[in-house]
Amino acid sequence: MCGCFQFSKLRDLQRRFALFRGDSARSWLGRREYWEAAYASGRYKDVYEWNQTCDAIWPYVTKMLGQSFGSRVLHVGCGNSRLGRTLHDAGFVRVTNVDYSDAVIEMMRRQEPQLTWLCVDCAAPGALGADCFDFCIDKGAIDSLFESNTKAMWENGCSMVREIHRALIDGGKYLVISNGGVGIEILRATFRSVEVEHMEGYACDLYYKLITVILCTK
Repeated sequence: MCGCFQFSKLRDLQRRFALFRGDSARSWLGRREYWEAAYASGRYKDVYEWNQTCDAIWPYVTKMLGQSFGSRVLHVGCGNSRLGRTLHDAGFVRVTNVDYSDAVIEMMRRQEPQLTWLCVDCAAPGALGADCFDFCIDKGAIDSLFESNTKAMWENGCSMVREIHRALIDGGKYLVISNGGVGIEILRATFRSVEVEHMEGYACDLYYKLITVILCTK
């Protein structure tokens, strides 16, 4: 019985390791010019979801937001995800969708003129202005910086975490849906509380793996 338990435990560890696998770090991930060219060329079409679909992550989103429909929600690295529209349709109408690609922000303004779209680089100090947000949602944004495997992009990732922290109210929450949790030590060093869960599913690279769900509290 003990041997069977140990074998089962080993097999579970092997399975979890396999689910964490993914493609190697890519230096182009955090480069603004890459995303400008990619969105302008239509590489990611009208809609593209990084790190799970909106439906897959929705239980984590609603767990964080609750019934706070009047809350100010920041959606960073929005790209052309449907998350902004999904939040709006669910009653969260004070959502600011942010990306540093002019091309994708202009595209989304044409697609969803009712929603709020802002083109800023969240890694720049003060980029998110003087207003404070109650919640922030990140579906792959800091991943693109931390996983680029370059010193400059790593520093940008740290700056982005600090800027999001600054822009949140005291007690504000930051939900990160991450490919592998790279950079979690930066989150832990910045936020008062960091909780981690995992969910199985397909990431943007189409590997079936464990997606890291991180909930940070300022």
